[in-house]
Order: sequence, then structure tokens, then C-alpha cells
Amino acid sequence: METPACPDAGTKTKLEASIKPKLEPCEEDSPPPPPAAVADAASDDWEVAPPSGDHPFFTTVMSRSQVQKPFQLAIPTRFLRHLPEVRVAAVLLRRGRSWALSYCGDLKCKKLDAAWRDFTVDNRLRVGDACVFELMGSESKGEAKNSKETGLVFRVQVLCGGLPEEITSRGATSDEPMVIVD
Repeated sequence: METPACPDAGTKTKLEASIKPKLEPCEEDSPPPPPAAVADAASDDWEVAPPSGDHPFFTTVMSRSQVQKPFQLAIPTRFLRHLPEVRVAAVLLRRGRSWALSYCGDLKCKKLDAAWRDFTVDNRLRVGDACVFELMGSESKGEAKNSKETGLVFRVQVLCGGLPEEITSRGATSDEPMVIVD
């Protein structure tokens, strides 16, 4: 299945030109701030903060296939240079909790394994929510990109979203891919 070509970066449709994206942290299920004893990496998740400049990151707006069956999260191609070309253990960190899963770097379509579903359900992710995945580190047993990796650690921030009224009023739905033009 081929991916449709993206529009030219300088070209905006009328719909795209009228959209002013607004993403805010989820407030409906936000627990109180963590105690001071929680490690810095975990406590950073209690507030929406820009990714540190020291770590690579990618963002994705959740689509139906990521938050419902088949619960698949493919890694963007531009981010793959930071990841191994083998299957390795991975951990997602958010709000002082962690989720163990595997990064499937050995597949043609690089993605997180089926345990991604647990993270999705536990965090009540919905279509339109945005996630920022910051690669906090990886441990390897060798120097080469495809060496035997022992683990990846991602800090994840969730920004609750939804389709703005100016999009839904024109008949757009979450079933269609969104193009975010910088």
C-alpha cells in the first residue's frame, strides 16, 4: 500500500490556512503533582514541557488505528536514524509510571509492539490526542547502529486534543490523515 504524496511545504489548502492548532494538557484526569521524592525524569511529565534539547523526539497525532484495534504505533521514518535495526526492549515513561514493550526495528515498518495497547488504555488516549516521544536513552552492547541493544527509554507527554470546530464544521473527520504545516 503506497503512502499518498504530501503536499508541497509552501502550499496550504483553504482548510489548512484557517486552522489554528490548539493543544493543551489533559485536565480531566490529571492527578495532583507528584511528591518531591519522585525522580526528575518522571516529575517532568506532570506539566507539559518542551522536550529537552539534548534528546531526539518525535510527535504524532493519534489516529483510530493507534488507539483502537489494531493498536499500532509506527515510528516516523525521519526518526529511525536514532533507533536500532533490531527488535529491542523499550520502556515508556509518563507521570511516574512505566510500560514495558518492544521496539520492532527488525520489521519493514518499524513500530512498537502490541503492548502499546496497555499504554493507550491506561492513559485513555483518544483520536486527536498528540503524543511527544522523547528518546531519553538507550543502552547498547556495541557501537554500531544495528548492534545488540538492551533497551530504549522514551519519556512520553500527552496533549489532549480533538478536532477543532472549524474542521468538524466543514465535514472533516478523524478518519482522514492530518497534515500539519509549520
